[in-house]
Amino acid sequence: MNQSLIAIVVSICSVVVSIATFVVVYSQMKIASAKVKLDLYNKRFNVYITALELYQATFLETHENLETHENINKKSIEFTKSYCESRFLFDKEDGIFEILGKIQQNGSRIYFYEKARSNNDDTSALLPASVEARDEFEINLKILEQKLAKYIQFKAIAGWKVFR
Repeated sequence: MNQSLIAIVVSICSVVVSIATFVVVYSQMKIASAKVKLDLYNKRFNVYITALELYQATFLETHENLETHENINKKSIEFTKSYCESRFLFDKEDGIFEILGKIQQNGSRIYFYEKARSNNDDTSALLPASVEARDEFEINLKILEQKLAKYIQFKAIAGWKVFR
């Protein structure tokens, strides 16, 4: 009887350890899944942030007489990276990549104007394109915000549970 009792205790312990192992593995799987979703969210949100920073560099700082073209160039490099990544982060039919392309073109037109202005070059030919680009940039940024909304909004967030 002693051996059968030991066998039953070992069997129960094995079942308990197996259940505990399953719970830990399942929890780790859910945590890994949540991390992947968070990483994807961060990459998508970064696309918006770089577009917003480029907008700020091209519009807001122009009025502060800083070395605007240098800052635009710096923000443009960061934006270009996000622009290239966006092709893989968003659904093609949402048109986010195309809007970002328009934003990049607007930033370039503003950059060339600001660079010419800082070099005291004749900007009369570049000014109309720069003004138009600033207007388009603001419109495209608003369109981008609308298109990104489904990717970067947390509408119904609930903590995860072990068995859901």
